[in-house]
Amino acid sequence: MTNDNSTNQLKAEDTAARPRLLLMIGSVLWVLCLLGIVYGWYQWRQKVLAAKAESAIVKADEDLGQSPKQMKLVLQKDGSFIAQEVTLEQQASPWDAEGIEDFSFTDTNHQPLTKQDLIGKPFIISFVFTRCLGPCPNVTRQMRELQDRLQDYDFNLVTLTVDPERDTIETLQRYGKDQGANFDRWKFLTGNQADIYGLIQRSFKMPVEEATGPARQPGFEIIHSTNIMLVDATGRVVGKFDAQNDEQMARLRRELKNLAKQQSNDKSINEEGQR
Repeated sequence: MTNDNSTNQLKAEDTAARPRLLLMIGSVLWVLCLLGIVYGWYQWRQKVLAAKAESAIVKADEDLGQSPKQMKLVLQKDGSFIAQEVTLEQQASPWDAEGIEDFSFTDTNHQPLTKQDLIGKPFIISFVFTRCLGPCPNVTRQMRELQDRLQDYDFNLVTLTVDPERDTIETLQRYGKDQGANFDRWKFLTGNQADIYGLIQRSFKMPVEEATGPARQPGFEIIHSTNIMLVDATGRVVGKFDAQNDEQMARLRRELKNLAKQQSNDKSINEEGQR
């Protein structure tokens, strides 16, 4: 009888304690949920405040006629880097905000041509070699098409050889004539290989190197880009367009027209202001 009473008492106590336990567990879960909600709200609030602060900075810069700025490491000719302050728009561009570096190469008239000779109007530049059996003929064909289709627009074309040891001035002159080039606006340049490769790699951010080993076959001695680069009148690269892609070539024509029109309008305004 005593054992039965003890058992019944334990069962009663267990039954009475179970709701309390469930209540405690439920309370803990509710507290955790509330903490999670509060933490989530705090994180959201921090993001909102950060976004407002960034927006305020951007607006302040815009009110001052400036763009938000960051620091960017810029590769120098000697292989070193220096930190320069650039806008967010410039930071997004892979090309240097101050434009391509100075250069001096030789054209088909045996005359030096520099960056300064091209400044003042937009230009396009491609990298080929005359003995190429790969994509170079198509790159040059696209350059010829740009020359012919956009005759009414003021810009220059530049073909820079990536095989200067074999692409002599005379070779480039024959090549240009065969391609129907108007040498007054389409320049074919050669020079020191290290200077050429350095300009292409540093300023245009394009690959170029001599092929080695089994990959070095006649007509495929140089590995280089098929992109045609668009440079504005200040010497700043504004785009690259694959000569193997017709859609990109159509976009290049549109953007080149816009740059040429803009430069022509700016020139007219300046001339009008000087009168």
